[in-house]
Amino acid sequence: MLICRKSHFDPDRLHIMRKIILLFIPIILLAGCGKSVLDQTTPALNRSLPDETSRDVTLYSYKENRIDYILTADRIERFYNTQRLNAWKVKIVSYDDKMNITSTLSADTTYVDEARNFVQAMGNVVLESTNGTIKSQHINWDRNINEIYTDQLVTLIREGKTLRGYDLRTNSQISYAELTTVSAEGKVKGDEIDW
Repeated sequence: MLICRKSHFDPDRLHIMRKIILLFIPIILLAGCGKSVLDQTTPALNRSLPDETSRDVTLYSYKENRIDYILTADRIERFYNTQRLNAWKVKIVSYDDKMNITSTLSADTTYVDEARNFVQAMGNVVLESTNGTIKSQHINWDRNINEIYTDQLVTLIREGKTLRGYDLRTNSQISYAELTTVSAEGKVKGDEIDW
C-alpha cells in the first residue's frame, strides 16, 4: 500500500534555516581567507654563504701573463661579490718574473681578499724563502707593497740562528726583518747585529 502525504511547507522553519546558513557563510569565507600554502614568501638568501665550495683545489693567480702565485688547499670557499676566498690546509707558492720561487707560505687557514690583494694566514703559519724561515700563529701579507707583519710571537730562523720576538715587519723574501722584544739562540758575531 502506498501512502502519500501532503508536503507541508513551514515558513518558520525556512526562516531558521536561512539564519543558520547566513551564520555559517562568514565562517566559511573567513576560514577560506587563511594563508595558502602557495602564498608564502621565501626569505632572501643568506649572503654569508659562499658562492662556491671546492675540495682539493689548485688556483693559479696571474700577473701580466705570468704566474704570480699558486694556491693549493684541501678546501676553499669563494665569495664572488666581495672577491674573497677562505681556504683550509693551504700552501701558497710565489714566483718572480723569471718563474723562480720567491717564497712558500703554509697555514691551517687563510683569508684572501683578492680585491685588496691581501692575505691573512692563521694557525701553524710557516713562511719560507732562501733568506730564512718564519713561524707564527698569525701573519698578514699586504701583497701590494710586499709587506708581511704581525703583532703575534714570531720565530725567525736564518743561517742556523733563531730569533723570537713580536711586531714582525718583513717582506715575502725575508730579505730584512724587524722585531721587538727579541730573544735569540745561536752564536752571533758583534758586527752582525745592527743595534
